[in-house]
Amino acid sequence: MSEAQREHSDAPHRGGAGSAPHPRPPRTGLIVAGVLGLVVGVAIGFLVRGAGDSGGTDADAAPSPTTYSMNGITNACDLLDPTPLTQWATRPKRDPVHTETPPSANSLGRLECEVDYTSTVGDDYSFDRAAMVVAAEFTHDESAPSHFCTMRASGDIDMGLVTDIGTRGCWMWETYGDLVPNMTYEMEVQDRNMMVRVRIDLTREPESPAVSRHDLDTVARAQVRLTLDRLRQN
Repeated sequence: MSEAQREHSDAPHRGGAGSAPHPRPPRTGLIVAGVLGLVVGVAIGFLVRGAGDSGGTDADAAPSPTTYSMNGITNACDLLDPTPLTQWATRPKRDPVHTETPPSANSLGRLECEVDYTSTVGDDYSFDRAAMVVAAEFTHDESAPSHFCTMRASGDIDMGLVTDIGTRGCWMWETYGDLVPNMTYEMEVQDRNMMVRVRIDLTREPESPAVSRHDLDTVARAQVRLTLDRLRQN
C-alpha cells in the first residue's frame, strides 16, 4: 500500500452511507417511568377489585332467619302483661295459672298463662270481669298446627285476617248474652316456628261503658307482639 493510500485509510469517516451510527442517549429514565406506571396501574386494579369484592360479599350475605324458643322461660306468665285488663276490672280474681311444656317426642314445646280480673270487692258484687289467656306453641318451620284459626263460637261473630304481624294470622270477635254483655276476642298469629294465641274474655255490667272490638283488638295485638319479642332468639 502506498503512503497516499495509507493516509486515506487512516482518515476518520464523515457521513455517507457507510458512516458509523451515532451512539443513542441512555433511556434509563423512560424505563423506570414505565415500570412505575405499570406497578401503580396494577396496584389500583387490585384496590378497585378488592373494594368491589368486599362490597359484593356484604350485599349478598343473607340475614339469619328469625327463630323462637322457650329456652330460659320458667314461668309462662312472664310473657303476659295484664295491665290493660284493669281498665275493665280492677283487681285479680285469683292467682295466675301457668303451664310450661318442654319439647318431647310428641310436642316441640308449649307455654300458656291465664289471668282473671274482677271488680267485686267483698260483698259488693260486680259483673265486670276481664280474663286473658296467652299461649305460645312451637312448630316445625312455618307449619301451623292443624287447629290454627279454627276458633269455635256460639254467638254473633265477626272474623278477619291479621296481615301486619308474623307471616299469617286471624282474629275472631264474638258477643253473646242478653241481660249482661259478654264478649270474646281471640287472635292467632303464626311466625316462623311458633304460633301465638291471645284470648280475651270480657263481661260487663249493663251500665258500664261499652267496649268495642277495636278496644280488644288493640290489647290483643300488643300482647301478640310482646310474646313474639320475648321468645325471639335472633
